[in-house]
Amino acid sequence: MTHLSMDQLLAVRDGDRSEPHFGEAHVHVLACAACRQEVDSLHQRTARLRAMPMLAPSRDHFGAISARWRTAVRQRRMRTLSTVGVAAAAMLLLSVVGTDLLQPPALDAEQQLATSITRSQELEAELHEWNPEQRIVDGRTAQLVIVIENRIADVDGRLQDAARLEQQARLERQVELWRERVGLMNALVDVHVTKASNVDL
Repeated sequence: MTHLSMDQLLAVRDGDRSEPHFGEAHVHVLACAACRQEVDSLHQRTARLRAMPMLAPSRDHFGAISARWRTAVRQRRMRTLSTVGVAAAAMLLLSVVGTDLLQPPALDAEQQLATSITRSQELEAELHEWNPEQRIVDGRTAQLVIVIENRIADVDGRLQDAARLEQQARLERQVELWRERVGLMNALVDVHVTKASNVDL
């Protein structure tokens, strides 16, 4: 004897006679003890499953988790905006006053002039202490000394001419010429000290 398939057993359990072979299964169960026992086992299994308690979480945590997530996202966004704002403010500050903060204030023309005159006088005093006239120098050194002294004399002449200019133009010209004079004085001192070595004119 052929026994029922699982589909036919389930149809018998559920009282399903929608298909011809399901109807035949109902008739078969009445005559077959083994298939009838399988149908009874299915009924018992279904009953046990229905008798089991429903498993459900004691509390719905989705709302709390969702709220915490939204708060974290909002705080992260605020931190990002705050960082960007601070960076933007710093860039604005540097663009407005950056040159004053990062560089010392430039001396005005009068201060530059006074500084150059003082330095020139210091170099002349240093040269006087060196007393180059009492020292023996070679021909190249002597030639360089003459060239530098002539250029200093030329600068002094141009300084006298600059004294006749208008105030602002005079000041700017004097600053330029005194700087040139300081450079020449430095060169002159170097020539006497190094005897014309490494002097580039």
